[in-house]
Amino acid sequence: GARRMASFASLPPKGLPPRPPDKGSFPLDHFRECSDVKSEYMDCLKQNRMKADACKKLSASYLKCRMDRKLMAEEELSRLGFSQHGGSGERVKAADMIENEMDQKKKTGFVAGVPRK
Repeated sequence: GARRMASFASLPPKGLPPRPPDKGSFPLDHFRECSDVKSEYMDCLKQNRMKADACKKLSASYLKCRMDRKLMAEEELSRLGFSQHGGSGERVKAADMIENEMDQKKKTGFVAGVPRK
């Protein structure tokens, strides 16, 4: 009885079939062709409290490196969320606004569910 129930608990629920990633699968960088750029990007994230916007140029460089070496499909950087001037467009602005609001709440304090004055 109980053993049979436990085996059913590990089965995935029926419903929608699993969806593959939007960009499909891509090869790993087995030969570490882009590891220098990746390391710079990771260091940048650590130095900037994991704020990706501060490291957007390195992020774009890493993706370009992968594309140049056929480790991912060629794609316009603008279609990957980067603008021509090196930013990542409106989505970054919205993320910055949310982050600034959270920083302000930390400084002044807040109670969930109580509107600001």
